[in-house]
Amino acid sequence: MVTDNLLGLLERIRNDDYQAFELLFEAQWRDLYRYAHKVLRDAPDAEDITQELFCDLWANRGQLQVHTNAPGYLLGALRKKILTRFRDADIRARHHQLIGKEQEPGAELTFRRLVSQDTLRAIQHQAQVLPPREKEVFLLGMVDDFSVREIAERFATSEQTVRNQLNSALHKLSPFLTKLLS
Repeated sequence: MVTDNLLGLLERIRNDDYQAFELLFEAQWRDLYRYAHKVLRDAPDAEDITQELFCDLWANRGQLQVHTNAPGYLLGALRKKILTRFRDADIRARHHQLIGKEQEPGAELTFRRLVSQDTLRAIQHQAQVLPPREKEVFLLGMVDDFSVREIAERFATSEQTVRNQLNSALHKLSPFLTKLLS
Protein backbone atom coordinates (compact mmCIF):
# COMPACT_ATOMS: atom_id res chain seq x y z
CA MET A 1 0.00 0.00 0.00
CA VAL A 2 1.49 3.36 -0.97
CA THR A 3 2.36 5.97 1.62
CA ASP A 4 -0.39 8.38 0.53
CA ASN A 5 -3.03 5.72 1.13
CA LEU A 6 -1.54 4.98 4.55
CA LEU A 7 -1.50 8.66 5.42
CA GLY A 8 -5.15 8.86 4.42
CA LEU A 9 -5.95 5.87 6.61
CA LEU A 10 -4.11 7.43 9.57
CA GLU A 11 -6.08 10.64 9.10
CA ARG A 12 -9.34 8.68 9.00
CA ILE A 13 -8.27 6.79 12.13
CA ARG A 14 -7.59 10.11 13.87
CA ASN A 15 -11.22 10.92 13.11
CA ASP A 16 -12.46 7.69 14.76
CA ASP A 17 -12.89 5.60 11.59
CA TYR A 18 -12.55 2.01 12.80
CA GLN A 19 -12.83 0.61 9.28
CA ALA A 20 -9.71 2.59 8.34
CA PHE A 21 -7.99 1.13 11.39
CA GLU A 22 -8.83 -2.39 10.22
CA LEU A 23 -7.51 -1.61 6.74
CA LEU A 24 -4.27 -0.23 8.18
CA PHE A 25 -3.94 -3.29 10.42
CA GLU A 26 -4.40 -5.65 7.46
CA ALA A 27 -1.94 -3.68 5.35
CA GLN A 28 0.82 -3.29 7.94
CA TRP A 29 0.49 -6.10 10.51
CA ARG A 30 2.60 -8.68 8.68
CA ASP A 31 5.56 -6.38 7.97
CA LEU A 32 5.61 -4.99 11.50
CA TYR A 33 5.31 -8.47 13.00
CA ARG A 34 8.20 -9.73 10.84
CA TYR A 35 10.40 -6.86 12.02
CA ALA A 36 9.50 -7.47 15.68
CA HIS A 37 10.13 -11.20 15.28
CA LYS A 38 13.50 -10.55 13.66
CA VAL A 39 14.55 -8.35 16.59
CA LEU A 40 12.94 -10.24 19.48
CA ARG A 41 13.46 -13.76 18.06
CA ASP A 42 10.32 -14.93 19.82
CA ALA A 43 7.01 -15.33 17.97
CA PRO A 44 4.61 -14.75 20.92
CA ASP A 45 6.56 -11.67 22.08
CA ALA A 46 6.64 -10.31 18.53
CA GLU A 47 2.90 -10.87 18.20
CA ASP A 48 2.22 -9.23 21.57
CA ILE A 49 4.31 -6.15 20.92
CA THR A 50 2.87 -5.67 17.43
CA GLN A 51 -0.65 -5.99 18.80
CA GLU A 52 0.21 -3.52 21.59
CA LEU A 53 1.37 -1.07 18.92
CA PHE A 54 -1.99 -1.23 17.15
CA CYS A 55 -3.89 -1.05 20.46
CA ASP A 56 -1.94 2.07 21.41
CA LEU A 57 -2.48 3.54 17.95
CA TRP A 58 -6.25 3.19 18.32
CA ALA A 59 -6.28 4.30 21.96
CA ASN A 60 -4.28 7.46 21.15
CA ARG A 61 -5.80 8.14 17.74
CA GLY A 62 -6.90 11.65 18.71
CA GLN A 63 -3.27 12.77 19.08
CA LEU A 64 -2.12 11.10 15.85
CA GLN A 65 -0.06 13.55 13.76
CA VAL A 66 1.62 11.87 10.77
CA HIS A 67 2.12 13.95 7.64
CA THR A 68 4.89 12.40 5.56
CA ASN A 69 6.03 8.81 6.12
CA ALA A 70 3.36 6.52 7.54
CA PRO A 71 5.36 3.26 7.28
CA GLY A 72 8.35 5.00 8.88
CA TYR A 73 6.14 6.30 11.69
CA LEU A 74 4.74 2.82 12.40
CA LEU A 75 8.18 1.19 12.27
CA GLY A 76 9.62 3.90 14.54
CA ALA A 77 6.79 3.42 17.03
CA LEU A 78 7.41 -0.34 16.99
CA ARG A 79 11.15 0.16 17.51
CA LYS A 80 10.41 2.40 20.49
CA LYS A 81 8.15 -0.29 22.00
CA ILE A 82 10.83 -2.93 21.49
CA LEU A 83 13.52 -0.73 23.07
CA THR A 84 11.22 -0.02 25.99
CA ARG A 85 10.63 -3.74 26.43
CA PHE A 86 14.40 -4.38 26.43
CA ARG A 87 14.94 -1.57 28.94
CA ASP A 88 12.16 -2.82 31.20
CA ALA A 89 13.46 -6.40 31.03
CA ASP A 90 16.93 -5.17 31.99
CA ILE A 91 15.58 -3.15 34.91
CA ARG A 92 13.43 -6.07 36.02
CA ALA A 93 16.42 -8.43 35.86
CA ARG A 94 18.52 -6.05 37.96
CA HIS A 95 15.73 -5.74 40.54
CA HIS A 96 15.26 -9.51 40.67
CA GLN A 97 18.99 -9.92 41.16
CA LEU A 98 19.01 -7.34 43.95
CA ILE A 99 15.88 -8.75 45.61
CA GLY A 100 17.22 -12.27 45.26
CA LYS A 101 20.30 -11.34 47.29
CA GLU A 102 18.17 -10.01 50.14
CA GLN A 103 15.63 -12.80 50.09
CA GLU A 104 15.89 -16.26 51.49
CA PRO A 105 16.05 -18.95 48.78
CA GLY A 106 12.69 -20.14 47.52
CA ALA A 107 10.76 -17.17 48.90
CA GLU A 108 8.44 -15.62 46.36
CA LEU A 109 7.89 -11.87 46.24
CA THR A 110 4.29 -11.32 45.23
CA PHE A 111 2.39 -8.13 44.59
CA ARG A 112 0.33 -8.82 47.70
CA ARG A 113 3.52 -8.91 49.83
CA LEU A 114 4.90 -5.74 48.24
CA VAL A 115 2.05 -3.44 49.18
CA SER A 116 0.31 -2.73 52.43
CA GLN A 117 -3.23 -3.88 53.06
CA ASP A 118 -4.48 -0.27 52.76
CA THR A 119 -2.81 0.08 49.37
CA LEU A 120 -4.26 -3.25 48.28
CA ARG A 121 -7.76 -2.16 49.33
CA ALA A 122 -7.34 1.13 47.43
CA ILE A 123 -6.33 -0.76 44.28
CA GLN A 124 -9.26 -3.16 44.63
CA HIS A 125 -11.61 -0.19 45.13
CA GLN A 126 -10.25 1.65 42.08
CA ALA A 127 -10.58 -1.52 39.98
CA GLN A 128 -14.36 -1.27 40.39
CA VAL A 129 -14.40 1.29 37.54
CA LEU A 130 -13.22 -1.35 35.07
CA PRO A 131 -15.61 -3.40 32.92
CA PRO A 132 -16.63 -6.59 34.80
CA ARG A 133 -14.44 -9.15 32.99
CA GLU A 134 -11.47 -6.80 32.82
CA LYS A 135 -11.84 -6.15 36.56
CA GLU A 136 -11.90 -9.89 37.33
CA VAL A 137 -8.85 -10.54 35.14
CA PHE A 138 -6.96 -7.62 36.72
CA LEU A 139 -7.74 -8.68 40.28
CA LEU A 140 -6.91 -12.33 39.63
CA GLY A 141 -3.67 -11.49 37.86
CA MET A 142 -2.35 -8.58 39.86
CA VAL A 143 -3.81 -9.13 43.32
CA ASP A 144 -4.38 -12.87 43.60
CA ASP A 145 -1.21 -13.79 41.65
CA PHE A 146 -2.91 -16.03 39.08
CA SER A 147 -0.85 -16.66 35.95
CA VAL A 148 -2.12 -15.66 32.51
CA ARG A 149 -2.59 -19.33 31.70
CA GLU A 150 -4.62 -19.95 34.88
CA ILE A 151 -6.88 -16.98 34.16
CA ALA A 152 -7.35 -18.09 30.53
CA GLU A 153 -8.33 -21.58 31.68
CA ARG A 154 -10.68 -20.19 34.31
CA PHE A 155 -12.58 -18.09 31.75
CA ALA A 156 -12.15 -20.52 28.84
CA THR A 157 -10.47 -17.88 26.69
CA SER A 158 -7.10 -17.43 25.02
CA GLU A 159 -4.01 -16.31 26.88
CA GLN A 160 -3.71 -13.41 24.43
CA THR A 161 -7.19 -12.20 25.38
CA VAL A 162 -6.17 -12.27 29.04
CA ARG A 163 -2.97 -10.34 28.25
CA ASN A 164 -5.00 -7.77 26.32
CA GLN A 165 -7.44 -7.38 29.22
CA LEU A 166 -4.58 -7.00 31.71
CA ASN A 167 -2.87 -4.42 29.49
CA SER A 168 -6.13 -2.52 29.06
CA ALA A 169 -6.82 -2.53 32.81
CA LEU A 170 -3.27 -1.42 33.60
CA HIS A 171 -3.52 1.33 30.98
CA LYS A 172 -6.79 2.58 32.50
CA LEU A 173 -5.51 2.38 36.07
CA SER A 174 -1.94 3.55 35.43
CA PRO A 175 -2.46 7.20 36.50
CA PHE A 176 -3.98 5.99 39.77
CA LEU A 177 -1.35 3.29 40.32
CA THR A 178 1.52 5.64 39.52
CA LYS A 179 0.22 8.19 42.00
CA LEU A 180 -0.54 5.56 44.64
CA LEU A 181 2.72 3.63 44.40
CA SER A 182 5.12 6.55 43.99
